[in-house]
Amino acid sequence: MKRVVIAAGGTGGHFYPGLVAAQTLKARGWEPLLVVRTGDPALAALEAAGLPALPVDLRGMPRRPGPELLTFAYKLAGSLALLSRTLRSFQPDLAVGMGGYLSFPLIGAAWRRGVPRAVHESNAILGLANAAARKFGAELFWGLPPADPAIGGKLVGTPIRPALRARRAKDESRRALGLDPAAPTLLVFGGSQGASAINAAVPRALKLLPGLQVLHLAGKGKADAARSAYADAGVRADVREYLEDMASAYGAADLVLCRSGASTLAELAAQKAPAVLVPYPHAAADHQDANARVFALTDAAERLPESELDARLGPVLADLLKSPQAESRRAAMAKGYERVGLPSPDAAAGVFADALEKISQ
Repeated sequence: MKRVVIAAGGTGGHFYPGLVAAQTLKARGWEPLLVVRTGDPALAALEAAGLPALPVDLRGMPRRPGPELLTFAYKLAGSLALLSRTLRSFQPDLAVGMGGYLSFPLIGAAWRRGVPRAVHESNAILGLANAAARKFGAELFWGLPPADPAIGGKLVGTPIRPALRARRAKDESRRALGLDPAAPTLLVFGGSQGASAINAAVPRALKLLPGLQVLHLAGKGKADAARSAYADAGVRADVREYLEDMASAYGAADLVLCRSGASTLAELAAQKAPAVLVPYPHAAADHQDANARVFALTDAAERLPESELDARLGPVLADLLKSPQAESRRAAMAKGYERVGLPSPDAAAGVFADALEKISQ
């Protein structure tokens, strides 16, 4: 039986693709071990999936000089030592980093022990950890077409959970969520922590657009404020902090308004969901804007910088939800996903697994 170590902790955007990759390889007879950060909420999901995990006490590298940088260097050295011991005892055939700070110590330890190495970059711009890992000879795989094709690597897409690979029926999804099956529906979310700028802008923008309903996932601790904003605007909205059943949320929506993190974009592509993308303006190397541009280039999504929300959001939503050409505009956006060039959602995990197995031979 072949063995693989996958660094998939840090954020959900790194964890879920790593989890799917591990499950895909396990189904092919591999024995996976996942590396996550100490105290990672993902540990519960791994336990439920029956997958072993190695917690590592490491956080992201500080971007500015200071005492935190010394602490990071100390913990990085400890992580390298721990992972080197783990590789010596586990004897893997392959080490895979899914992006984020845990990828670098795993790939570094694998290089020292001569273990074949690969990294997966879900974004359109190469992250710092993956760029460093490539210096240790790691093969590079992309989840999105890269902003700079000269970097090299292979486009395989980003593996997503099976429940999100096919779109559910609109009426069924709306009824499952307690929504009006007949009302045009906007799905809004900004990630697990929400997005305050989006939470504030959407109710204002919809004030002059009657007849819509909104499913708004406001983020932890932000739902009450969002509900009040919608009530003041006179807009019908189902506001929740979080929703586990994202398959129904996507299925219910005529249009999605969200950030442009890599995993979110992989889900949008699988759903062929017309979207308005509001990149997080403080993302490292502005990678969310680069991600949004990938889908905007094929007209699959409308890219709307956060700085332009107040000026443009109302007209954009009116065009895509209330104008005479709204339905045809959204249909054209759904077709735009076909021009991005990603593997089908059902194939992405298998394409990635095929490439990993080839490296390990």
